Amino acid sequence: MPSLSNIAVVASDSPPSSVPLRLGLVVDSLWVPGWIQYLVYKLTDCSTIEPFFIVLNDDSKETPRRGPILFRYWAAFDRWIRRSRTDALRLREWRLPLNRRATPVLLRTCNDTPFLDDDLAAIKGANLDLLLYLGHGVPGADLSGCVGLGAWSVQQDTFCEAGEVPGQFWDMYEGNRFTLHGLQIIERRHNSTRVVYCSYVTTNFLSLALNQNAAYWEITNVLIAQLSDTARVRMNAQICSGTNVSQHAKHRTLGNLHMARFLARWVMWALRNELTKLLLREQWSIVMQTKADVPKADHGVKVMRPPRDHFYADPFLFEKSGRSYLFFEDYWFSSRKGVISCCVVDSNGNYSEPQVVLERNYHLSYPFLFAWQGEIYMIPETRDNGTVEMYRASDFPYSWVHEAVLMSNVAATDSTLLHHNDKWWMFTAGVLDHASPDKALFLFFADSPLGPWTTHPKNPIVFDVCHARPAGCLYFDNGQLIRPGQDCSKGYGYAAQLHRVDVLSETDYQESLLTSITPDWVPGSRGIHTFNQSSEFRVIDCKFHISRFGFNLFSTFLKAKAEFGSSFDFESAKRSR
Repeated sequence: MPSLSNIAVVASDSPPSSVPLRLGLVVDSLWVPGWIQYLVYKLTDCSTIEPFFIVLNDDSKETPRRGPILFRYWAAFDRWIRRSRTDALRLREWRLPLNRRATPVLLRTCNDTPFLDDDLAAIKGANLDLLLYLGHGVPGADLSGCVGLGAWSVQQDTFCEAGEVPGQFWDMYEGNRFTLHGLQIIERRHNSTRVVYCSYVTTNFLSLALNQNAAYWEITNVLIAQLSDTARVRMNAQICSGTNVSQHAKHRTLGNLHMARFLARWVMWALRNELTKLLLREQWSIVMQTKADVPKADHGVKVMRPPRDHFYADPFLFEKSGRSYLFFEDYWFSSRKGVISCCVVDSNGNYSEPQVVLERNYHLSYPFLFAWQGEIYMIPETRDNGTVEMYRASDFPYSWVHEAVLMSNVAATDSTLLHHNDKWWMFTAGVLDHASPDKALFLFFADSPLGPWTTHPKNPIVFDVCHARPAGCLYFDNGQLIRPGQDCSKGYGYAAQLHRVDVLSETDYQESLLTSITPDWVPGSRGIHTFNQSSEFRVIDCKFHISRFGFNLFSTFLKAKAEFGSSFDFESAKRSR
């Protein structure tokens, strides 16, 4: 079975290079944050990179953090309560995962002093192509001048006179839904400076540590992907002109008074969030509608409401022998695990009692179904097992057997197949270690659903939290290929988006947004993240808040159901946008 544990090293449409990139990795201690340790491990494991390690004065101590005392105490408290979810920030010894491909060179220079002449001579003598500066502060012109392609570093977009106040804090302070003051990859070469990449993540208004964790893992995967493509690194160094990075930076001052005002707001956010979790629970339900072009007596909607200790999500329709079948994720709150259930849908949209058809000892969801060579197959999401698995129906729809593992050692999410132009295409989210499945969409192609699967040279083909994650089967509408995707900009599963696929080939991918299916389409709904259809029906899943203590908050939706059933029409809604 193919292993994609090193999938960040992707193919490229740039000319191949047989000469490894001599990369100098500059760290300022044997102990580094987890994201740097992981980055070092991945880069040294890459066959296209020849690593050379430079360690600044190993005995130097990190300078004490400055800044308002209220900020320091709050940030320490936030990091402590989020410590189990912020692995990018925990200190680790960077040498432990190495395969001894390179021997570290210890310099006398500290991270807060100019480089000594002897140290600069040692760096020049290594004949490096590029430096990746992972120490504190900003590398100077003396350091970037030692190598042909310059020096890359990870820096904050915002500089604060108080020092050590990360840019992500200002996004929380200003209420920015997306980061405006996040991390950047900066290239300095000779006298020119340019921004290689700016992080772009959704702001969590409750935790600075979680925002930092997400930003650093995003930057890590970008660095791995970019530096692994050595031909593109060399080509960009030749054609890219420099820009003045300092013009983008914003100088800020944070005082204790400003911090006290922020803390008052933060406490209110935290209390409201904890109260909501204490009183309410999110529950997904399935809403089904007969297509307008199918003559039926009842064009209203049918709502499949789960028991209080379940939710129903990720609905997929499949037709066989004139009957419609609805497959979906059946999540049990008690076991914190999903199984795949199915029910039969009659011509009027009435559904039978759901039955569990597939269960494993790990979480299952998103039951994508397809027919191939006279058999019916299912590819449920098996991210918790680190695999993409395919099952075959031995007694449709109630019995399934494990057929194959299509990919292993991956964090693939919501895998969706398409057979088009004599080629099989797999759209899947996440994939990379530590990557958010809400932001990165990857594409693979093969001659058979059994593989082997080839990574697309444009991966990730979509890198946007508003569009990336799959939200259902691709389909054709009036000759146009449509890809449903999720909009997670306001939280996981906020809305579904329909995109027109403009270009789909082994070398290119392009798409355009057509319309959005937002929660306000369904009264009382707080999210929609799957859209599928058959020849007779359309289905979506909707998120509602229900009481943990038996109060029937769902009745609000039931009261609005008649109004929704008579007014909601997918085609008219689509045309209006």
